[in-house]
Parts: sequence; C-alpha cells; structure tokens
Amino acid sequence: MNKKMKSLILGATIIMALPIIGGCGSNTIGYVDSQKVVTQTAKSIEINKEINAKGKELQAKIDAADEASKAQVTTDAKQDFNAFTTAKNQELKQYIDQQVSELAKEKKLDVVLLKGAVVGGGVDVTDDLINKMGKASDEDIKAVENEANQQEAQQAQQGEAQQAQPAEAAQ
Repeated sequence: MNKKMKSLILGATIIMALPIIGGCGSNTIGYVDSQKVVTQTAKSIEINKEINAKGKELQAKIDAADEASKAQVTTDAKQDFNAFTTAKNQELKQYIDQQVSELAKEKKLDVVLLKGAVVGGGVDVTDDLINKMGKASDEDIKAVENEANQQEAQQAQQGEAQQAQPAEAAQ
C-alpha cells in the first residue's frame, strides 16, 4: 500500500506540473530600439522641439539680463529648464509605456524589452511601435539627425578647446 500511495502521489504531481512545464519557454518576447523610436516618432520630435524652444526662450532671458542679475537669472533659468525637461521626458515616457502596453496586448507579447537587453531571439516590434505612435515625416527625421550631428560636432569642438587650454597654460 505504501508503494502504491507513493506512485499515486508522484503521478498526480507530474500531471499537475505538466501545464506549468509546458508553459515554460513559450513566452513571447518583443524588443524595441528606443533610439529609433525617439528619433522617428512625431510625439518625441514634438516634445524635443518644445524642449529646444524652452531652452532658447530661457537663453534669451539670460542674454537680456544685466550683469548684476545675470548669475541669478542663469541659475533660475537652469532650474526652470531642468524642471521643464524632466516633465516633458516623463510625459514622453508615459506615452511610450502606454503604447508599448497596447502593442504587447495586440501582438500577444508577454514581455517587451529594450533592444540592448535581448541577446538572441525575440521579435523586433520597433516599426510596429513607431507606426502606432505616429511616424514622423522624413523631413522631421532628417532635421533631428542633422541637429544631433551638429550637437556632436559642437561637443567635440568644446572638448578639443578644453584640452587645448591646459596645454597652452602649461607653456
């Protein structure tokens, strides 16, 4: 009887575990190239333009300030810009999260990860997400790419200038 009971318990355990074991490894994983989403969707480009406009507005305030108040105006402008940028980035993140969630349901995906987190396998749903969010016009995409290239060039020039200053001071 003892041996028979053990066999029944083992059999019941195996039968109960089959659905769990069968479900393992069958997760559907999607991944998204976040850089592509940010540079090719209308919403992200719109938010980027708002951030740039705010930056120009605040820079104009700094430039218009007299020497006595320039330091305080600059500090206030930086705080305003950081708060504005943080709020706009949070708005974009929430929008993207909502769209990813809806896309995951539509595509019956269990998980959606960032492209860099996926070593192999998975389904690239980047283009689907871009289409769902609203693809930006080719002109807007090129403008964003050109702006990014200009910023990289400016940063490189600033880096070279900063490296040259200590060398000049040493002479």
